[in-house]
Amino acid sequence: MACPCVVLLGPTCAWKSEAAERLAADLSAEIISCDSMQIYRGLDIGTAKPDAIARQRFTYHLVDCLDMCAPYDANRFVAYAQDALAAIHARGRRAVMVGGTGLYARALIYGFELLPASPELFAELSERCEEPGGREELLGRIEAAAALPSAIHEEVYRNPRRLVRACEVLALTGRLPWDLQKKHQVPAANFRQLCVIPDFTMLKERIRRRTALMLERGWVEEASRLAAAGLLTTPTARQALGYRDIIDCLSGKIPGGVGILPELLANRTIQYARRQLTWFRHQHPGAQLLAISAEDGAVERIVAALRGLAADWL
Repeated sequence: MACPCVVLLGPTCAWKSEAAERLAADLSAEIISCDSMQIYRGLDIGTAKPDAIARQRFTYHLVDCLDMCAPYDANRFVAYAQDALAAIHARGRRAVMVGGTGLYARALIYGFELLPASPELFAELSERCEEPGGREELLGRIEAAAALPSAIHEEVYRNPRRLVRACEVLALTGRLPWDLQKKHQVPAANFRQLCVIPDFTMLKERIRRRTALMLERGWVEEASRLAAAGLLTTPTARQALGYRDIIDCLSGKIPGGVGILPELLANRTIQYARRQLTWFRHQHPGAQLLAISAEDGAVERIVAALRGLAADWL
């Protein structure tokens, strides 16, 4: 039998890590990170990575595993997560998966077929995407293949890496990735999913507070150090939310200096959280949605819901 896994998903800043650790402590469980950037060493503050104390207390998987020059995508996540689940099961332990990278979670839970890839083609398309008019050209290739739902249109345009990946799959198969994968609508039996859906006004205020705290903890210094180490030339890590904005402010590409960063970074994160909420409301059939309208008691409500969701496993 595959390892049973309790899955906690939702937008950034929605109590997920705290709730997952609370549940893991109660169950002596191991935690798998479903986050596209926490896997990179060095990207700590800006990814809200579990700190050293948490990683000493809990067994975390897919955190601090890769140098930032390494590529990472849904296919690699599925392979790594499956290996982690197998190892956890072999030890007779329980597994809790937590994160906000919806595409990765859906790929694992719904058994997406691994799509073909060509590193050379991906590099070529990435270079074109960075050129003037390149993003519009690549989007045009996708739109020529099929009419896009508005949610996907916005997502691929705002996410250059997903846009490039879609064009890569289209060139290799003649079909778009979401068409190849849309038939998978039933989650595997060994996953029980909870998607946290916070009140958006409340979530925005939480994001603003956390952004200020991350800056106080040294996010600017971290981004500057990573820029010097070549962050912006990496295949995947360069997409980490907020780092390019900080680097561009430091270099003068964004006028206003570091004084504009609290508002700029908070607004970027709020836009990302909005897209995450749209994803989790519609892309995880069979998941239990948990609306949260107040901060007081939020973690307790999430942990109780997780326990109820997988009561027969616990």
